Amino acid sequence: MSADKQEIRMDHRALRQLCTKIQKGYGVAERDAEVVSDCLVEANLMGLDTHGVIRLKFYMDRVKAGGNNPTPRIRTVRENACTALLDADNALGPVGGKRAMDLAIDKASKTGVGVVVVSRCNHYGPAGYYARMAADRQMIGISLTNVLGSMPPTGGAQALIGNNPYAIGFPAKDEPPVVVDGATSLSSWGKLFLCAQTGEPLPAGCYVDKDGRPTLDPKAVMDGGALLPFAGHKGYGIAVAIELLTGMLASATLDHDIAHPYKELGTPGENSFFMLALRIDNFSDADDFCRRMDEWIRFIRGSRRAAGTDRIWLPGEKEIEVRSQRLRDGIPLNTKMAEELQTLSR
Repeated sequence: MSADKQEIRMDHRALRQLCTKIQKGYGVAERDAEVVSDCLVEANLMGLDTHGVIRLKFYMDRVKAGGNNPTPRIRTVRENACTALLDADNALGPVGGKRAMDLAIDKASKTGVGVVVVSRCNHYGPAGYYARMAADRQMIGISLTNVLGSMPPTGGAQALIGNNPYAIGFPAKDEPPVVVDGATSLSSWGKLFLCAQTGEPLPAGCYVDKDGRPTLDPKAVMDGGALLPFAGHKGYGIAVAIELLTGMLASATLDHDIAHPYKELGTPGENSFFMLALRIDNFSDADDFCRRMDEWIRFIRGSRRAAGTDRIWLPGEKEIEVRSQRLRDGIPLNTKMAEELQTLSR
C-alpha cells in the first residue's frame, strides 16, 4: 500500500472540534465555525469524502486571502410570509446555506411553504445536507446552488454552465429519508481533488482537457479542462434550470461570470442558493404520508433484482448505512488529509 492510500481513523467528535478550532484560528466566529464543521464532518460520516474536510483547507485559504468573509453580516433584502431573499455578505457557504434553510423551515412551519434564495455566498458543501434538514422536520426539502461554469452546453466548446448541484429530501417514518443528491455532471470537482491528492486516475468518460479530449489526468482538467454533464443534453438542461432558479432569480452572478474559487482565492464568492421547505400536511396527513413512504421504500427495496445485484438501495440510504459504520469505527482519513489538517492546525 502506498503512503497516499494509508489511512487513519478519527472519531467524528474529535474531528468536529479540530475543524472548529482551525477555523477560529483563522478568525471565523465560533458559531459559524461549528456550522461549517458539522456540514463537512457529516459529509465524511456519510461517505461523501469529496465534500468533507478535504474542503477545509480551500475554505481557509480563501479566508486568509480575503475571498471569504469570516464574520459576515447576512441581511434580508426582500421578505414576505413565505419567501425571502438574503445577501450572505460573502459568508462561508454552509453558514449562508444553513441560515437559508433554517429560515425556509421556519416559514413553512407557519405558512405551509418557505422559499429562500441567497446571493453572494460560497461553496456550500453537499446539497443533501440542507434537504435532510427539512426531512428531519417532516417536510420535503429542496436545495439548489449554482457554481462556476465548468461544463459546455450541448454542442459547445466553452465551459459556461456550472455542474449545478441539487438535492430533494422526503421524510419517512421508520425508514431513512429518501434524499436524491447529486451534481449535474458525471463526476465532481471534489472527485478531481481527491484523485489529485491520492494519485489515482480520474473515472473514465467524465472529464475532458482544454482541447475537449477525454482525460484521466487531474492536472489536465485543472489546466483549462471541463466536466461533462450526465445524460448529455438532459443534464445540461437541468443545470440550466438550476442556474435560472439561483443566480438569475436572485439578480446575482450567473455561472459563466463566477470567478474560479480555487484560482482566485481573494475574489469574493458569487454563488447563489435556492432553499425550499414544504409542509406535507398542506396536501395530506403527514403521519400517513410517512407511513406510506415506509411501505413504498420496502416495496422498492424488495423488488426483483437484476442478475449480480445483491441489494437495491433507495437514494440516500447507503449514506445512512455508512454513517452508522463510521460513527462506530471512526472516519477514515488518508495520510495526506491528516497531514493537511495538522498543517492547518499549526
